[in-house]
Amino acid sequence: MKSTIIIILNIITVSAFAQVDTTKTGLLRKKPVMLKEVVVKSHRIISKADKFVMSVPMNDNKNGEELLRQAPSVVLNGKDITINGEGGTKVFVNDREIRLDGENLITYVRSLSSKDIDRIEVQSMASASDDANAKGGVIRIKLRHKTKDDYLGNITLKEMVSDKTNGTRPSASFSMHKGKWDFYTFGSGTWTMKDKGETSSARLYKNGTNGFTSTGNISQPAKNLNIYAGAFYTIDSVRSIGAEVGFFNHYTDLETTSNSILNIGKESYNSNADYSQKMNFNMYSASINYQRKFDEIGSAFKILADYARKESTNKDFYDIHWLWNNNDTTYRSHLTSNYDIASADMSYNKVCSGKTSLQTGMKFTTTQMNNNNNYQSLQNNVWNELASYRYSSLYNEYIWAAYAELNTEIKNWQVAAGLRGEKTKTVNSTSDIHKHYFNLYPHLTLGYSFDEMKRWMISLRYARQIERPAFDALNPNRIQISQYSYMIGNPNLRPTYINKISVTLIHDYRYTLTIGGNLHTDLIREFAKQDQDNQDVSYVTYENHHHENHWFVNLNAPFQIGKIVSLNTNVTAVRQCIQTAEKDNYANHNLLFINCTANVTLPRDYAIELEYNMHNRLFSGNSSVASNNLLNFKAKKTFCNDKILLSAGIDNILNEPNRYQSLLSDYQLNSKSKIGSEGRVMNVTLTYNFNAGKKIQQRRVENSSSEERGRISQSQQ
Repeated sequence: MKSTIIIILNIITVSAFAQVDTTKTGLLRKKPVMLKEVVVKSHRIISKADKFVMSVPMNDNKNGEELLRQAPSVVLNGKDITINGEGGTKVFVNDREIRLDGENLITYVRSLSSKDIDRIEVQSMASASDDANAKGGVIRIKLRHKTKDDYLGNITLKEMVSDKTNGTRPSASFSMHKGKWDFYTFGSGTWTMKDKGETSSARLYKNGTNGFTSTGNISQPAKNLNIYAGAFYTIDSVRSIGAEVGFFNHYTDLETTSNSILNIGKESYNSNADYSQKMNFNMYSASINYQRKFDEIGSAFKILADYARKESTNKDFYDIHWLWNNNDTTYRSHLTSNYDIASADMSYNKVCSGKTSLQTGMKFTTTQMNNNNNYQSLQNNVWNELASYRYSSLYNEYIWAAYAELNTEIKNWQVAAGLRGEKTKTVNSTSDIHKHYFNLYPHLTLGYSFDEMKRWMISLRYARQIERPAFDALNPNRIQISQYSYMIGNPNLRPTYINKISVTLIHDYRYTLTIGGNLHTDLIREFAKQDQDNQDVSYVTYENHHHENHWFVNLNAPFQIGKIVSLNTNVTAVRQCIQTAEKDNYANHNLLFINCTANVTLPRDYAIELEYNMHNRLFSGNSSVASNNLLNFKAKKTFCNDKILLSAGIDNILNEPNRYQSLLSDYQLNSKSKIGSEGRVMNVTLTYNFNAGKKIQQRRVENSSSEERGRISQSQQ
């Protein structure tokens, strides 16, 4: 969307200047000067060498999720936010990282509205001042600026229903400025009262004589709740201090029933299984920061301190009835995981001029992890310990980091260069595994403008980054899925190192064509395998690919069709090259991602939105995810001068299931699942916005353990 300012000057009589007629009397003759209409256009999306900036009009009547879907190179697939197809994207609101991921992160972003947001910045490659594991880039949401004592808030309620699911998503936010104080609080929740589905799987054995089929039903009601509150105090014109506390809870009650038939030659083995998993996850957090400004152009010194504790429990119960020999097998397990993370970050940013700045800083983070898993079987009505499945672990991690970053502009050139060094020490006391390593993470961005108005630009970017294993992937605790399958972690995983390169051509500030590559060493992937003790049992674990390279082309093109239709298209094509082991040949796959959003603005404050997402078959390890098409429809209406927004729509109109395939030594496994909350769902959303005074810039307390919190929160997805 473009905002247009039309300045019309009809006739200006100039009395201070005149033409002199030297051929006649020499008298001054006054002449009128006619200026034609001048149209000045400001573009909604502009590009810089290292990022895209999207301005948000207050009357857009969209929430944060809808706005992100229109941002260049950004794709939301319902459970993740990606830039150029790369996951692991970090989201900041006013320089404060939102310490959530997956659906919970999207729920938070959804609670913000266009009335709150001034602009959105999309940075495909993290800089040296960001954590080295920000492999999916950074999205920064800047809220509107506050000038006087006032408050701002909103309340949203979303109801979702289908024949297999029903749930509600309330959320609310409030911020206020009073004198030298800023206060804010945010809360959201999801209550899925009913969520049912079906699963099915089949094995195609290479020997042609064996066979396997399984069908089952799923019920997984769930709830989550997160609350954050903070305060910011301005000591004087140059010093300020802030603090924040937060709580997050996620609970799932999963129940599955299945019937499986295994044919080995002429023998047939039939079994029924009941499985339940009750998972409870709590995280408590606290942050504090201090800032000291040195001038009015941005020079500042910051100290950040952060602490988070995660507590999770998994109580699993399995009851298997073997119909062929009238025998029962019953197991139960109890897994507890506790994490403690503390970190401190100190930085200084020196702004030399409006176009040059130098930032330096240091950071230290420590993580303590303690896991215990008890496994028991029921025999003669007595629970007996299974020592071979029992597991406990003590894991400690320490990371020291230092960085420097330079940003400058020289004529038509824009330069951003930085270097980050990280020393890591890990101690796995249970497995007696000690690791020490030091790495440098450089990044460089060069931008060149071909014309003075910067309508044609080119940007070259390079960065080296790391992806450390999620803590759950390191734990070799066995989680049973059915009588023929389970999951287990791998404590010997190595971190993934990524070299990212790209070239972006920008036209008219918003049309972009990007060509690049993400080159991975030791990429962590899920692998399906057969149990050595029982080849008819399969399991999923984690391993490192020796090399995996993703060469991609991304095209982002927003269009305005007439005055009422806007269309944003985002297409990414990827050439995936996988080398599993060092001496293996590369296996190559072509991937395609398409995201299109059409918005239609109608009279009387009505609007329609249609969204289409697709991907073809995706490959990971020796498994793949089948192609998927997602089509969403939404109609919206605003009331009371945009204070009330009512929307209704249908998600996943095509109601496609999730389909998976794994290639193992003896057979090919094909699986399919269809869960109510991920299928065709009707929804109605009501939002109420309230405020007094002018719109505000919500000041958020920063924290310094965003990387580690992201790794521990992966366990509750």
